[in-house]
Amino acid sequence: MNKRRTKNRYSFLAWLVATIIIFIAVVNTIPGLVANTSNIPVLGKIITTVEFGEEPVIKKESDESPLTVVKTETKNVSVSGNPIKDFSFENGIATGGQITDNVNVKSISVTKDGNVEHLSIGFTQRGEFDEPQLVPPFFEIVYQNRPYTMTFFIHGARAFDANDFEDLKKSDFVEDAYWLVTHDDSLIRFVVVFKGPVLIEGKEFADPAKIILSISEDEHTDDTKRYAVRTAPYLFGGKIANLEGFMHEEEGLRILRENGILFSSLESEFYIEIGSFDNKEDAEKRAVEINEKYGPEIHVYVEAK
Repeated sequence: MNKRRTKNRYSFLAWLVATIIIFIAVVNTIPGLVANTSNIPVLGKIITTVEFGEEPVIKKESDESPLTVVKTETKNVSVSGNPIKDFSFENGIATGGQITDNVNVKSISVTKDGNVEHLSIGFTQRGEFDEPQLVPPFFEIVYQNRPYTMTFFIHGARAFDANDFEDLKKSDFVEDAYWLVTHDDSLIRFVVVFKGPVLIEGKEFADPAKIILSISEDEHTDDTKRYAVRTAPYLFGGKIANLEGFMHEEEGLRILRENGILFSSLESEFYIEIGSFDNKEDAEKRAVEINEKYGPEIHVYVEAK
């Protein structure tokens, strides 16, 4: 009987010692384990890292962070979604977004913030249930003057629910808007026409996907006479899209309204402009080049603006 009790006591002591040794080994291993986790792939966004023994530090957001706060110009505007990055115009062109497909240009809205207006373009997936689009599709925006227009190219888009431009009618800067026919079924194009020159800053948002253009008045106006090379007007439809396709290699192409109902493309006539020049001689020379190149299919002439 005593031998059995002694044996049980020794077993308990052996278990206790082994437990203490294992505990000490685990504690001494933790710092190395933590240090090595930097190479382990994880799902999600890492905000900041804190090492043991240090005071926690709140990381301030900077321009290098993929999640940045909205600039002070939009402080009075409530915006849902995560800011991704800013974009600006270089030589009249801005690009952004990511390659995607089956996108619906769901909404176009205007929010006034003092002397600035924020034009917001929201995206969803095309379908019966308007499933959310996480990131903006790849886009290109071209800003041109006299008249002052922004032409939007939304790639990977196959639906355009916002083509009535209803909310743009309350803008103090926007004069007109219309969508363009294109033979590419994965490209949505539309034009916003301003009453005068404007300054534009852009920001992309994710989850939900949208782009916001902050628009303000540009006080540096240019009243000098310009000479545009243009076609005759054509009723909205496939004809003008075909002519544009013939001249797709030419620089400075844009489609402008000749007449019709503002903020609508239907029952309206449009023409193609192929560049604008400071003097009449250069414009006439360009018109001759276009007419000789394309023959009877396309005829252009010079219009003073």
